[in-house]
Amino acid sequence: MSEQLADEFDVVTVGRAVVDLYPAEDGRAPRNVESYRQYLGGSPTNVAVAAARAGLRSAVVTRTGDDLFHGFVVDQLETFGVDTRWVRAVPGRRTTLAVCDLENPHSPGLTFYRDTPPPEDALDVAELVAAAAASRVLWITASGFATPQSAAAQSAAIATAHQVFLDLDYRPDFWPSEHALHDRLLPVLSQVDAVIGNLREVAIALGETGTPEDLARRLLSRGARLAVVKQGAAGALAATRELLVEQPAFPVRPVNGLGAGDAFGGLLVKGAVAGWPLSETMRHAAAAGAIVTSRRACSAAMPTMAEVAELLQSHQQCR
Repeated sequence: MSEQLADEFDVVTVGRAVVDLYPAEDGRAPRNVESYRQYLGGSPTNVAVAAARAGLRSAVVTRTGDDLFHGFVVDQLETFGVDTRWVRAVPGRRTTLAVCDLENPHSPGLTFYRDTPPPEDALDVAELVAAAAASRVLWITASGFATPQSAAAQSAAIATAHQVFLDLDYRPDFWPSEHALHDRLLPVLSQVDAVIGNLREVAIALGETGTPEDLARRLLSRGARLAVVKQGAAGALAATRELLVEQPAFPVRPVNGLGAGDAFGGLLVKGAVAGWPLSETMRHAAAAGAIVTSRRACSAAMPTMAEVAELLQSHQQCR
């Protein structure tokens, strides 16, 4: 990991950009849904949007299919203030679709319609290395290691990046087994600055179970400087070698929690870039996640800093 300081972008995210299809009505079983609305999606892309909404200079390195959805992805990113210079269409590939099941807002589901290999496996190594060198934070995902060319590009970029945040982002559809994910990720854990995942994801990556604090400490022992274990409605835990922060979740009426972790990630980056204390970073990240949980979409639901501040202030007044 490079010690030089980049100044063109605050964060560059790497990986899938998809089109999310969400039911137009809440609480309906998929068989009863009459219409869907399309939104920009894909976990790393959502993080880039969250960061941009938080006032950071963000960009994505991704690929779409050479199809009718490419223009939609680019237009949406530009609308949200995310740089699109590294977004390209791949001839012969189709943009990934993710269809959401919102029958139970406490447990929303996703079904992916995805080429094999997907468009993002056509990432160019030299391009990603250059993007990593131009940013203060490089955000990569476990899913990016699921296909060969994307894995090679991410691995090369780690060596030139200034700070690397790894989102464990486990999607069972993308891996033959949990064991395959563990084997691929275990050596990566020692190469990155921060690791973020939920309890299940962290346990799979480490090949061990334990309490959130136990798992965070084990990530730190592997070489990370920051370990974050998300626990949904139970909140989140963040650890460095010197600090341990337990952040409760903010109570909201859930509509769709699928983008909450991405909003959380965008504010983690905001805190890292701004030099906030870890406790302040976690409060803002949890607030952003709560706001998105109370909304329908992912990228389009990402809050502004004013909205995050409003939630934090209202919560403070209620204490």
